[in-house]
Amino acid sequence: MWELLYETFWDRLEHFCCQLCRDEARAEDLTQEVFLRALQNRTLIDSFTERQCKAGLFTTARHLYCDQPRRAAKEEQLMETFFPEEEGAESDAALDAVDAASLLEKLTPEERRLFTLRYTVGYNATELGQLLRLPPGTIRSRLVQIRYKLKAELTEE
Repeated sequence: MWELLYETFWDRLEHFCCQLCRDEARAEDLTQEVFLRALQNRTLIDSFTERQCKAGLFTTARHLYCDQPRRAAKEEQLMETFFPEEEGAESDAALDAVDAASLLEKLTPEERRLFTLRYTVGYNATELGQLLRLPPGTIRSRLVQIRYKLKAELTEE
């Protein structure tokens, strides 16, 4: 069923995404993300009819497209939270002295993985919970602890 789904809908879905995005490269990325989500839910997809699969793929594409501006706004808010543009020379010197790689080295491998999946890859707490088999509340709590840890490292003198 999976091969048929891919062969039948890839081109149509990519065309649909291109109409949404008005950008071919972005449409390809969006189409790939839709199929990755479908692959993550393969057991559910296998139980669908061809018509249900089509509806699910196109609905997922539209939702992901609509979610992109919200995700970008959240990332912008995060950047402003962690790296506020202040007039003080102290904060500029502190940020200049610390590079992201060495800051992430202060985290445990599990913390680094969670932080990277959330803030670099862009998974939300629900998706991370499914991926790591943890409740979304636990994921959010751990992310708060990681942010406090990183903030403490940034503000250390």
